[in-house]
Amino acid sequence: MNIGTSLSALNAFTSKMNVTAQNLANVSTDGYKSSSVTIESGQGQTVRANVTKDNSSGPMIPDSSAENGVREMSNVDMVKEMLQLIPTQRAYDANLKVIQTNLEMRGNLINMTA
Repeated sequence: MNIGTSLSALNAFTSKMNVTAQNLANVSTDGYKSSSVTIESGQGQTVRANVTKDNSSGPMIPDSSAENGVREMSNVDMVKEMLQLIPTQRAYDANLKVIQTNLEMRGNLINMTA
């Protein structure tokens, strides 16, 4: 059994969780542009994370101290970010379980042949 696919998937889902964490950490940062991650198949049965920046503008609020009288807020949608964490965590856990099961099977095989 090749665990390379599950290892690359763990790395991809880790990247996705890191991007989500960064977006959530900057939800109140004026002008912050969120990023999103798309999980894709790579060459040789690998999985990779493709990170893209969302350059859409955030909500504008009046601010008399700003140069043009308005201030741009972050474009992070906190509800969307939190909802995306659920399937990401499940996929991470599933790939981790595949690796653990593979290692257990190899250990049992070694014990049976020794």
